[in-house]
Amino acid sequence: MKYTFILLLSAVLFACTSTSTGVHVIYLDKLDHKAEVEVNGQYGPGYYRYALIENAPNSADSLKQIIHQYCDSAVNKTDVEAHYIRYFIQFYRLSKSTKSYMKGKEDYWDIHNDINQELEDYKGEYRFERCSTDSLHGVWTMEVNGKTDTLENKCTQ
Repeated sequence: MKYTFILLLSAVLFACTSTSTGVHVIYLDKLDHKAEVEVNGQYGPGYYRYALIENAPNSADSLKQIIHQYCDSAVNKTDVEAHYIRYFIQFYRLSKSTKSYMKGKEDYWDIHNDINQELEDYKGEYRFERCSTDSLHGVWTMEVNGKTDTLENKCTQ
């Protein structure tokens, strides 16, 4: 009986610690922001979004995979391409400094300025921008650790 209890307690503690170390993306819907923007000489709607990554990995490849998987499931590319000339989701490491972003703030610009001050927590960005020579298509890119990769380029040049 005593060993059964210890075994059960050990299993519960192990389960709690192993799930708490998993990577988790937290979408910050309270920070969504739409604005008129200029991209390659065109003016139109832009859509800015933000997310935190809990237990973000140090490896750039692992981080790319997490961001790509999240965006593949959360972003309707067809809708974005039809409505926006710029779209992005910026990803930040969940930390003491960024945890307050989950609560949101009244003024978007206060949030944006706070986020930009947390560059050490910045992990990457998933972005769409309209082509300079083709107003119907665009380029999807992902930036991690200062390196930008083109995911899909529909521009005709």
